[in-house]
Amino acid sequence: MTGGWAGRILEVDLTTGKISTRDTHLYARDYIGGRALTSRIAWDELPPDIDAFDPQNVVIVATGPLTGSLAPTSGRTVMTTLSPRIYPRPWHTHSTFGGWFGAEMKYAGFDAIVIRGCAPHPVCLEVRDGQARLVPAGDLWGKDARHTQIALKERLGPQVQVLTIGPAGENRVRFSTVQHAEDNSAGHSGFGAVWGSKNLKAIVARGTGGVSVAHPDRLMREVFELGTFRIAPFSGALYTTIYDKSKTASKERPVCSQACTFNCQVGNYGKSNDGRRIPGHCVGGIAWMTKGFMAATKYSGGGVEIPPSENFGLCEEAELHELCNSLGLDSWFRLVMQPWFIRCQQLGIHAIRGYPINPNDVFWFEDFMRQLAYRQDLGAIFADDLMRAMDELEGELPDELITLGRRLEFAFGFPAHREGRFWDEEPLPFWVISAMMYASESRDPTIGGHHSALLLADFVLADRELSLRQFRRLSEKVWGYPDALEPTFEHKAPVAIWSQHQHMLIDSFPLCDFAFPRIIVPPESRDEWVAAEDMTGDLEIDLRLFAAVTGESLTRAEVNTIAERAFTLERLLLARAGRQRQMEEEWLVPHFKLPCRADGTAIDAAGFSRLLDEYYAARGWDLEYGWPQADSLQRLGLEALIPELEALRARVAQSPPIVSPLRGL
Repeated sequence: MTGGWAGRILEVDLTTGKISTRDTHLYARDYIGGRALTSRIAWDELPPDIDAFDPQNVVIVATGPLTGSLAPTSGRTVMTTLSPRIYPRPWHTHSTFGGWFGAEMKYAGFDAIVIRGCAPHPVCLEVRDGQARLVPAGDLWGKDARHTQIALKERLGPQVQVLTIGPAGENRVRFSTVQHAEDNSAGHSGFGAVWGSKNLKAIVARGTGGVSVAHPDRLMREVFELGTFRIAPFSGALYTTIYDKSKTASKERPVCSQACTFNCQVGNYGKSNDGRRIPGHCVGGIAWMTKGFMAATKYSGGGVEIPPSENFGLCEEAELHELCNSLGLDSWFRLVMQPWFIRCQQLGIHAIRGYPINPNDVFWFEDFMRQLAYRQDLGAIFADDLMRAMDELEGELPDELITLGRRLEFAFGFPAHREGRFWDEEPLPFWVISAMMYASESRDPTIGGHHSALLLADFVLADRELSLRQFRRLSEKVWGYPDALEPTFEHKAPVAIWSQHQHMLIDSFPLCDFAFPRIIVPPESRDEWVAAEDMTGDLEIDLRLFAAVTGESLTRAEVNTIAERAFTLERLLLARAGRQRQMEEEWLVPHFKLPCRADGTAIDAAGFSRLLDEYYAARGWDLEYGWPQADSLQRLGLEALIPELEALRARVAQSPPIVSPLRGL
């Protein structure tokens, strides 16, 4: 292996202060890097049956072979650990973030950092040119994420890259983030709380090295052919008469990650009331600064009423977004808590335990965010997330509100996303594909589907007849049969599995899922889209980039095996945590029985069970528990895990599954 990897993984024990390294190449051939790499380390080194805040919990920060090179969008970084957000018990999951930290860590000589233990006092891990040390950080404890980064850059040099937690992480808020730069974070899985439990305030990286590239000429050719600030392929709903390439392509937007050359149209700048420019990306750019998005939280169907939420004006939204990042709160909390509080008011509830609620007032909402981060007043009730707050408040509030709170975070504590009900327009068959993924993964699975099969739903919404006609040719090329995206319930497992494997690979090279895989050729106007006979894109770019950087040529079949191996390990980690089919059906059926907001379609318990039969059979998993079988483990080179899998089967047979709070709906 001549290029790509730095070659070393840093190991840090916060309890003892011991720092050591191991060889990356022990894993690279079978797991590439990033998320796949972390799946192997987590399986080997995470003790079973521990809590997320146990000192033995292992935090892994990992890059991939493309990180630090010129491969477009390769500045992504992966973080994994046991998530405290998951309800009702933690299990291993992942998060990714953009920015420049991953590249700097590679330049400092490390592909990953594995952290365990708990420091006796707040510390900062400083990584610099092949060396690492723990330094006291008591003076930083209590600072918000923004000012912590400023302080560390003043102390250690402006070129250092910093990961840090804010007050929310220090106070173990279960949806707290690990922040980087102005607007990058490992946000959705509550990893900031794990750092807080370990007294880990920050990781600082500075490197003066580089990343070896096996074939620089080939890499540069791929970069130039992909283009600079070319419109990245994005949702078909935007290819309408209001779409104007000349306006959207030229508008100045934030760059969210090292080596990103695409204008993906996601990020935008906001301006504070005092005139400062504030970047906002993804949920920040959409939910916090776009007037229509918060209003789209309105949903009515199946006995569920979710009111629209309030936007407070562009300047106010920009400042709230900046405060969210500084406190270290996952901005998705607003998508569930604000409409829930509004529904409280609609039902005549204007205070909870004596604390007034006024969610449509920007000053109240700003104060509530601070209360969450510091676990004070009303925030102390909701800092353990909406699901756990419902447990706390059950019997005090009307049953409708308790049920609504649990529905809003239906996916084992994660908010709804691209599942066709509460926030996103995902008509049949796309929500069926999402349902299969929700039933088999450790967290919101569609977070990595911004440019996989799921984005194609927007084309259907823009022009159903045209899209379905074009999809038949695309489906034949990508999945081997033309009706893969027909609006039916059957034969969707291959698309779900393909999307999951693509997500695993994107997180392992890594690349940005807004730009890869290139499942379609991006039309630059509606007319071009309408005229297209074949939309199929270039699905081999990732392998060419990998070969150019590393000098290793892998086939699509080989990388799919790597993705399947890592995904199987993640599924086995779920099995360790007690996750199995009966639990998945009981927890997820109530959500997918609700009518799809785009087309009114739904599925009952028997239909959902058939979906799982199809999915598990396509995976080669058993139909009783939805777990991998021995022959699959042997085929993937994981035969050493068979005895533990059999022990897990025996254990789960003796213990009841975790009961859903929505059981019976």
